[in-house]
Amino acid sequence: MKTLRIPQQYQSGINLIIKIDEILFNKLVNAITEVNPFVNIDSIVLELSAQIEEISIQLHKPLLEETGWTHKLSKISFFYRVENVIDVHRFLQKHSNLIDVLLEAHPQIRKYFPSEKLRLKLYVDPESPQWEKLVLSICASSESVDQALNQLDELDENWWIDASLGVAVNLCIHLDFE
Repeated sequence: MKTLRIPQQYQSGINLIIKIDEILFNKLVNAITEVNPFVNIDSIVLELSAQIEEISIQLHKPLLEETGWTHKLSKISFFYRVENVIDVHRFLQKHSNLIDVLLEAHPQIRKYFPSEKLRLKLYVDPESPQWEKLVLSICASSESVDQALNQLDELDENWWIDASLGVAVNLCIHLDFE
């Protein structure tokens, strides 16, 4: 990728663009410079990053004003490896009843899976993109499948069946074997 001089105040805007789609960002920069090698790419990036920064502030303003929202999201990010973070945060904003369930899930899962990695991601049905669901994956060893399945059954019986009432349509807990 071309080296860009980005002032500090625009850095988070560019980082947001790159987080959204780094490959697309790199293609865009390369395409612009290939078509017109004399274009001042830095000024284009500065203009774009300022706009993205403003959009980001406006998108997150309601979230930041909500009491405890950022604290809860940071706890969720600490407990789980969150994939597609922006989509997960958007989904949690729409389905805020899931936040406390996710926070409660961590100590419950740790009773049965004390050291396994926990991953949280938003699944979007490819055939029906409006159907979305959060998936909490417990990454268990492929060498202990039976044990992991038994532990998941215990978690279900002792906590998840009751806790999932009203949220199971938007959140599932399952095993991934590594």
